[in-house]
This record gives sequence, structure tokens and C-alpha cells, in this order.
Amino acid sequence: MALCKDQVTKELNERGYNLVKLPRVGIEPMDVLGRDGESLEKLGSIAEVWTSSVAPPSASPAVPAAGISGSKSSDVDIAIGLKLLSNALAGLGAGISLPSLTTAFKHAHKVQFTFENVESTSITPFALGKFLAQGTLDMSNPFVSKYFGNDETQEYIIFDVLKSDSLSVTAKSDTGASVDTDVGFLNGAMSANLKAQVGASEGSEITFKGPVKVTFAFKLYEVVYANGKWIPQGAAADDDLSFLVDDEEGASPAPRGVIINASRLLNLKM
Repeated sequence: MALCKDQVTKELNERGYNLVKLPRVGIEPMDVLGRDGESLEKLGSIAEVWTSSVAPPSASPAVPAAGISGSKSSDVDIAIGLKLLSNALAGLGAGISLPSLTTAFKHAHKVQFTFENVESTSITPFALGKFLAQGTLDMSNPFVSKYFGNDETQEYIIFDVLKSDSLSVTAKSDTGASVDTDVGFLNGAMSANLKAQVGASEGSEITFKGPVKVTFAFKLYEVVYANGKWIPQGAAADDDLSFLVDDEEGASPAPRGVIINASRLLNLKM
């Protein structure tokens, strides 16, 4: 298992954020994640199954995420880095193959990622708690009864997400020097709704910008519903959780933590 460990990931984890494997739209505050064994599914919004005398809290207006925009990752080996880039670009709406990325970055041995134009959208735990203080859970819903009526499952509510529509990538040699990337080839290989532009470091820094902001990190609480009451529990992010990719040999995943896959959600343990 190849894992990108760097200062940006560490900083996000220390702030309580888990990183999304495939950044995408549709991951929002109030979303419920339900874990059954190693499968962690996005079930929907808690407001869909909880009837309260209090109106569901509205997410805060998006605000710039201070200290995260412009943060740079460590240098990542090109083979791993292009897999990470492929996942990120897929989330931004660009279908581009690994062979095409390899061609565009043929002079690079390493890449460095930079978070750009990052915004935070959240609900406060107090507002969420007020909504959950009095109400009724729809236990007639088979998915509600499967998860909230089962001692062998775990449930989580997302309360904060980080979104971005831009990602910058700097191509480097094995010594760390900047090298050029074929921007024209990249734009020809990607879908029309995403464009690559040369950054401040000429052809070595490429900024990819999509049409909408996608979620790439989130905070959550684990919740227990017992005797008609909600019991929230903290759920710290994992230091080893990042943009996770399999190595060439297909080794089994090793790190623990929550990651979101394109088709399902997984929880991996040591």
C-alpha cells in the first residue's frame, strides 16, 4: 500500500478532518454514514429520517478555510502522485487516463500538490444537538432499523466539510528541480469542463480548475441512538488517512481510518 504522508495531511488530521479518496460533490453536513463490518455507506441526511419540533439547521455560508488554501504537500513519487492526481481530477469532473497523465508528466520523477481556493461549510454541534434534542426516528425505514437498531453497527454524522474547485500540481525531477509539463496535451486529453493552466513556475506548475467545488475532507461525530436519545461521541481523524491508492502489487490496505471511495465507503483498521 502506497500512502501519501505529508505536512498538509498531518495538519488536516490534527484539525479533525478526514480526507476523501475521490473528491466529489454530494458530501455535505448532516449526512449520515453507517458502518457494518468493513463497509461504511453514505445513508443520506439525518433530516430525512428524524422528525423534530425544531427545523433542520442550515449549513453556514461557505467561508475561506484559513491556513489550508495554498498549503503544499511533500514531494510524492510520480507513480503514486499520478494515481492521486487521477482520483482528484475524476472528482473535479475530468476523465483522463493514467497513460495520458504519464505522457503529460513524462519528464517528472516527483509531484507536489497544493490545495487552492478552499472553503469550509459546516453546522455547529450546538445547532445539530438542538435539532436532535426532541423528535422521532423513523424506525420503520429498513435502513434506519438495520443501522440504528443494531449493536454491531456504527453511525456517524458529518458536520463540517472542506470544498475546492482547484488543484495545483508541480512537476519535479528526482533532485527536486522543477520540470516542464505538456499542458496542451493535458487540455486535449481532459473533458471540456476542466482546464489546465500554467502557474507561476511556468510549465512545471499546473493548476486544474473545475466547474463546481467538490468535497475533499470532512469532520464527523459518531452517534448512538438509545432509549429515544442521541449520544454523540468524538471521532478523531487518523494521522495515516489521506489520498489512498493501491501499490502495483495490489497489497492489502494497511492504514486505519475512514475513506470515501467512488462506489462505496470503507473503514480500514490496523
